[in-house]
Amino acid sequence: MDEIITKEEVEEIIRNVEHPEIACTLGELGMIGNLEFDATAREGKFTLVLPMLNIPVQIRNMILNSIGTALGSKVTKMRVSLAEMNDVQREKFFALSKANWKL
Repeated sequence: MDEIITKEEVEEIIRNVEHPEIACTLGELGMIGNLEFDATAREGKFTLVLPMLNIPVQIRNMILNSIGTALGSKVTKMRVSLAEMNDVQREKFFALSKANWKL
């Protein structure tokens, strides 16, 4: 039987995924919001909060693939919605990205 994983564990896994271009986690960058998770069904949903909605599709897909890899078989289904950061969140994101850019 599969081990039960809690909402808190799922949130920690997702928040600790590192951004593909910035040496910071998605949690540090403020990119994860509104996580809901049903531990019994091992299904959930969350919002990926982007600095702007028109970021390159390749980057968005890299982030989503990294989250999927981190969650592995612990979760059977995770739905993702997209949202745009407000001005304060975006300012923090860009300050962190400037200080921690990998490329």
